[in-house]
Amino acid sequence: MTDRLLRRLLAAVAVLYAGLAGLHTVGDFDTGWLMATGRWALAHRSIPGTDVLSYTTPGAAWHYPSLAGVLYYAIHSAAGFAGLSVFCALVCAVLVAWLVLRTPGGGRIAPVLAILAVPSLVYRTTPRADLFTTVFFALLLLELWHFHRGESPARRLWRLPLILFLWVNLHPGYVAGLGLLVAYTATEALELPFAERRAAAMLRLRRAWPWMVAAAAATLLNPWGWSMLASASTLSTHAGHATNYDFRGGIGEWSAIRATPRAALQAFELHNPDGSYWWLMAAAALAVGIALWRRRLGAALLLAASAAVSVRFLRFQGLYAIVVIVVGSGLISEMKLPVEAVRRRVEIAVAVLIVLFAAIRISDLLSDRSYVFANDVVDFGAGESWWFPERAAAFIERERLPGNLFQPFDLGGFTAFRLGPHYPDYTDGRGISSEMFLEEQKLMGSPVDGPLWQEVAERRNIQTLFFPLARAGGLENVNLDDLCHSREWAPVYLDEVSVVLLRRTPQNRSWIDRLQLDCGAVQFQPPSSGGRSALYQFLANSGAVLYALGRDGEAEEHWRRALAIFPGDPNVKLFLAQLCQQQNRRAEAESFYRAALAAKQSAVGWYALGRMLAAERRWQEAEQAIAISAELALRPANNYKSLAQARLKLQRPLEALAAIRRAETAHVGTGRDAEFEAQLAEAHAEASRQLGHASEACQWQQRAVQLTPMVASRWSNLAELARSCGENQQAEEALRRLRELEAAHP
Repeated sequence: MTDRLLRRLLAAVAVLYAGLAGLHTVGDFDTGWLMATGRWALAHRSIPGTDVLSYTTPGAAWHYPSLAGVLYYAIHSAAGFAGLSVFCALVCAVLVAWLVLRTPGGGRIAPVLAILAVPSLVYRTTPRADLFTTVFFALLLLELWHFHRGESPARRLWRLPLILFLWVNLHPGYVAGLGLLVAYTATEALELPFAERRAAAMLRLRRAWPWMVAAAAATLLNPWGWSMLASASTLSTHAGHATNYDFRGGIGEWSAIRATPRAALQAFELHNPDGSYWWLMAAAALAVGIALWRRRLGAALLLAASAAVSVRFLRFQGLYAIVVIVVGSGLISEMKLPVEAVRRRVEIAVAVLIVLFAAIRISDLLSDRSYVFANDVVDFGAGESWWFPERAAAFIERERLPGNLFQPFDLGGFTAFRLGPHYPDYTDGRGISSEMFLEEQKLMGSPVDGPLWQEVAERRNIQTLFFPLARAGGLENVNLDDLCHSREWAPVYLDEVSVVLLRRTPQNRSWIDRLQLDCGAVQFQPPSSGGRSALYQFLANSGAVLYALGRDGEAEEHWRRALAIFPGDPNVKLFLAQLCQQQNRRAEAESFYRAALAAKQSAVGWYALGRMLAAERRWQEAEQAIAISAELALRPANNYKSLAQARLKLQRPLEALAAIRRAETAHVGTGRDAEFEAQLAEAHAEASRQLGHASEACQWQQRAVQLTPMVASRWSNLAELARSCGENQQAEEALRRLRELEAAHP
């Protein structure tokens, strides 16, 4: 097999894999508000500079490029959601083809790295404005890297201002382009200490700087000039909410990667697309080593910095993958085995393995296995995601339910496009107001009949509630049973992915009298079309809704039917494990937990299993399961707290203290949680007691009761510890407070 034929084969496989991976249903939370903005811009023949989609922040300044929304709306108008699916698949395939063909010195390494990078690139080429940041980042880096390597003339740098001009008018991520210009300058500057390369680097800088200045200036050619930087700062605000305040897990794409040995083992899970990231990390580490050996400090710095950012923020994995392909493949290609025959055999063996690897991944895509195992909200093919509550939206329109309408953050984009402008949304992914973001999160964490909901509903005249109930991205954020039995709100629509409620007011009486339903009696109808995957999604979702309503027998029936369609599905097995555990069918529950974990390692699965084992006082096994969950969890504070508690049961106080310290570290920046902190203080107290430090144990237990003075058991524990360290007065005071609490709450 010739070198050219081998490279063409690998390139073809990379492009095919990228196109098929990109061809999935549209389920992104932001697509809707983008298209709603595009629709408004076309209807009014102007670019909105204020909020035109939400009733909570009308007229608030909002500077965001509308061109992407106009494009997506035009595609949707012509070909629906299927057109958007096909467009994104083509973009992903063309992007990979361009990276493979244009990467300087990439040889056969570029397509290999491109195959590994496909999951990361697909993640950032969904129908949202960020798609254009991914594309333009690749174009800009390729132009700069060709010039840096001396493989393109300076006259081609005229493309830099054009790229930045288009970029700033499509997505605020253009700041990544400005960052690339700075990184390029630093790369050339790091050539200057080496005499043999100094003159060439100086010449490139002299020729490049006018074009780079022009490119930076081109970013001002947008409707708002300097004010566009505010949109970039909005992205930083989202990152701050996701990383510094733990409301329902924050915003997933701004989460950090847990770079633990257990997480890195995903690289060896053949059917797990996330494992490819760790192979890219290995490739980047190899490339950095080669760059340092060859004294190419700029390349090493660029690779290392992009890797660090990708670990810090999941959102930037696509850009990192591009850097690894463009910068890393050329460095790795320079490695030469001394024996030609050995080199040829190794190259062919690697090519065969990577083609087989891609074939398995493609098979997983075509069969929907990848999406099912990932518990994703999309399926293979073109069209609208099953996640979108289309039938509920049609019901709201048909019945002309009253506004204003409340919907959670994730449903804002869908609402803005599907129900706007007649029903403006409450809030959405644009992040116009951090106060609104926090208000929505607090509402979602409060009882629907509580004072916060009553105050906000009155102040904002909210008459209709619209919640998603999908098992991913919906049901875990609401208490469906509370909604169905609310005193203040009446359920009027329920299906397996959504629920609609009306406020119980005199003006809504006619709707409620005609439409109110009994959640315990609703029968869910399977789809009449859509095939095997659609039926599976229906059964998995309806089972989750039935379980939330306490209809366990029906839930189990639906989940077992779902398993008959995808027998290896770990997510439905976790559902069944929880159901069996709740019904005290412990042996079955453990069997389902272990079967789910054999199929897919997950923090949720290991933690749930560990908690069940702890309830059975199987402390050794519980400690092992919870320790694994702590390594895998993105936000492991609770995992480490439970790990400390299990180790205390095993009389291992020093190891428990280590787990407590890790829990405290993981909890930093997530907001005050008195109960969590009190549990850690109690664990500290017990560890100190086991170590024979009685006085210290008393101090920690005193901290626990200060944090939660209404918890009687903690006063009892304080009394016992106080006696053990001779603090009789403190013990008597603790007993007095205990008796008061018991009298007040018999």
